[in-house]
Amino acid sequence: MNALEVRGVSFVHGTGRSTTHALTTTDIEIAAGRSLAVVGRSGAGKSTLAEIILGLRRPTTGEVRVNGQPWIGRGHVPHRADRRLVQGVPQDPAASFAPRRTTGAQITDALRRLGVATGAEASVRVTEAAQLARLDPALLARPASALSGGQAQRAAIARAVAVRPAVIVADEPTSALDRATADAVASALLGLTGRIGSAVLIVTHDAAVAARCDDTFEITAAGQNA
Repeated sequence: MNALEVRGVSFVHGTGRSTTHALTTTDIEIAAGRSLAVVGRSGAGKSTLAEIILGLRRPTTGEVRVNGQPWIGRGHVPHRADRRLVQGVPQDPAASFAPRRTTGAQITDALRRLGVATGAEASVRVTEAAQLARLDPALLARPASALSGGQAQRAAIARAVAVRPAVIVADEPTSALDRATADAVASALLGLTGRIGSAVLIVTHDAAVAARCDDTFEITAAGQNA
């Protein structure tokens, strides 16, 4: 079964002469427990595609389906109760955490907001998520500002993993990391396909990361504003 299907999706800014094609018509699919690298030149629409799959933009044409069900298209958006099914790992994880609060508390908040777990169950899930993301559970008690770049990225992976999503979308997750840390973060992400069965889509310029994915999809043309 495909965890993710992108069918005829495109995105256009503006109208008439001011129209910009940020993403040309795109079709992809990822089975549960598989990984896909999305590659292409800067401005090709990779990040736009990631934002559409995450439900942050509505496509101009086409639709996205998750576990065979409509996820987002021109006529529908993800239902609040289904938001947990697709989780993102940002390029700049530090900006996605409140610097003075502990990472563990913030992952717990995400579980509560999504209606996944509270109390003792949430605590267990957070610890398990840290282990799956290859993040030392001791770091959960530290404020986010105390984490290194690689640790913050693994904390972001743990936050995504904690809700056990069908699809994880990572947008340039290794771009700001040194080679050794990038490899470790890629290992944490790609290991999730076998450990929890999520489909993993990684937008990347990193050829080494792309080579480790099960499949690769290249976006070859679009406008200026991806």
